[in-house]
Amino acid sequence: MSPYLKQGSPLLYQKAEEIKEEEILSEEIQGILAHMFEIAKQERDPSPDSRGMIGLAAPQIGISRRIVLVDVGFNDVTKEYGEIKAYINPEIIFSSKELSTRREGCFSVDVRIGGILQRPERIKVRAFDPNGQVIIEEHSGIIARIFQHEIDHLDGICFPDRIGENGVLHWVEEKDYLEYRKNWENWPIRCPWDVWTSAKNGKN
Repeated sequence: MSPYLKQGSPLLYQKAEEIKEEEILSEEIQGILAHMFEIAKQERDPSPDSRGMIGLAAPQIGISRRIVLVDVGFNDVTKEYGEIKAYINPEIIFSSKELSTRREGCFSVDVRIGGILQRPERIKVRAFDPNGQVIIEEHSGIIARIFQHEIDHLDGICFPDRIGENGVLHWVEEKDYLEYRKNWENWPIRCPWDVWTSAKNGKN
């Protein structure tokens, strides 16, 4: 059984609850972290052709708390995984004016829906680590994008809503995924906006 909420689940569109500093070392929060790491581990197929997990937000698995996991060492060229780290109450405290445009998908959205999204190329993030220590990190490229995508989940935003009705949503059948990954900029098959909004509202 999939651990992920379906895209019509109301919790996916709610702002997640902040974690008090004194809660971080509690059994509850440490248990959530362990559970999230276990799910991420199961989703990291070493095949370069897989849709392996490089980021996860607690609301995606039905936990409305402000925790994300990010693979801070993911190699976007070779598709090799790096180290997954946990961030509690993450917030972006700087975003560059320089933007980058690339495709996105999500475990919380129909696997056949992809899209093109512009986001800041560089960010600075502040968070607590699992030991309750404050960390401030700078990231760029794909790692910066993962942070932005996952923090969106904490604010109840899935990537199609960030793209918007006038943006570019794609429809990609499973058999076409590898081709899409190579040719997403010129992908001819669009996903109508009402297909996403119906799915979001639990109508299909």
